[in-house]
Amino acid sequence: MTMFRSRMLARVVAPVSEPLTLSEAKLYLRVDHGNEDVLINDLIVAARMTAEHWLKRSLMTQSWKLAYDDCVPEEVYLPMGPVNSVSSVAIVDSEGGTDTLDSDHYTLSANKDVLAFDTVPSGFRIEIVYATGYGDATAVPRPIKLGMLSHIAAMYDGRGEGGAALPAQSAGLYMPFREVCL
Repeated sequence: MTMFRSRMLARVVAPVSEPLTLSEAKLYLRVDHGNEDVLINDLIVAARMTAEHWLKRSLMTQSWKLAYDDCVPEEVYLPMGPVNSVSSVAIVDSEGGTDTLDSDHYTLSANKDVLAFDTVPSGFRIEIVYATGYGDATAVPRPIKLGMLSHIAAMYDGRGEGGAALPAQSAGLYMPFREVCL
């Protein structure tokens, strides 16, 4: 049995926008003034990040890097999908030099969640960079947005009372979209 040493996942490009606008959140919260716009924007970001963590999926377009020491398995599961594309597979040597693997040597599965190599690359470190997310805000499923709004309302109403916990209503709305690893 082959051991695949330390795997690291890191976001390299954060989303440039959010699935919800300030006006959508304010309408849901029934806030008609601008005194708390900064707070509400922060709650939108917090709700998106919590949703992504719970769902194990990216909502908005962003990039991730998955790195392995020494070598990778023949098939690599790419977390935080849906995966849109693989940007690069780099083989890093012990001095920090990189060699980019030609895309002819790997394929993305039909389900767009597994990267399969025809020849397994090895080196000091292997780094896979890929783009994920539903795309723009219009492509994010409406139940996820409603779950975020419910979470935003709980955080807004429960300031100072531990209102950051994911409400059951949000979890229920997210459930059909949650990534499950078997």
